[in-house]
Amino acid sequence: MTTDLAKIALRRSDAYRLLAACFYEPDREMFSEENLCLNLAELMTEISLPVAEACRRMDASLKENSQEALLVDYAALFLGPFKAQAQPYGSVYLEQERRLMGDSTMDVQKVYAEAGVKQETDDTPPDHIAIELEFMSFLEGRIIQAISEGNQADQADYTAIQARFFKHLLASWAPALGKALVDYADLEFYRSLGQCLIDFIAAEQQRLATKAPANP
Repeated sequence: MTTDLAKIALRRSDAYRLLAACFYEPDREMFSEENLCLNLAELMTEISLPVAEACRRMDASLKENSQEALLVDYAALFLGPFKAQAQPYGSVYLEQERRLMGDSTMDVQKVYAEAGVKQETDDTPPDHIAIELEFMSFLEGRIIQAISEGNQADQADYTAIQARFFKHLLASWAPALGKALVDYADLEFYRSLGQCLIDFIAAEQQRLATKAPANP
């Protein structure tokens, strides 16, 4: 039973990590060589999440479009030049002024510190969607380690941090980003990435709601 839990957690950790990679500047050759989208589809199927078809559409679009086309759509969505259509930072959705590095960003940093994580570079705000997804992957890794060591206290601690971070931070804005991608992306790659994010977050929301500890 313990081994099965660790295997599922490992697949979930990998799914978070590969999904995060899709939100960095695209590298068509690397994505293709690593079989990124189809590997993500396989992981989603293995953990019984209904998002594999969106991942396959991403793969098909990756094959149909050039590196330049991907970069153009990525820039329009995430960078601008005038107004990015799908800002990848949590504070833009959570702060009333839609500003970067707001109070919610500080909350993200506090949870990272609580989990023993220090961001290696200051170039990217800590509430970037890719970094938050990578943090979820990291927490799954810590849960896997605790399971393998039979450390129930650590398993409970990291599970609680994960549920709290997901509910109050990541899940409170990621679906809005996903919808923006669905609405504004020119390429199917990013439209399907948006749908993948929406469906993945919804499935994780249901899973973590059943595992979250009751409030005292």
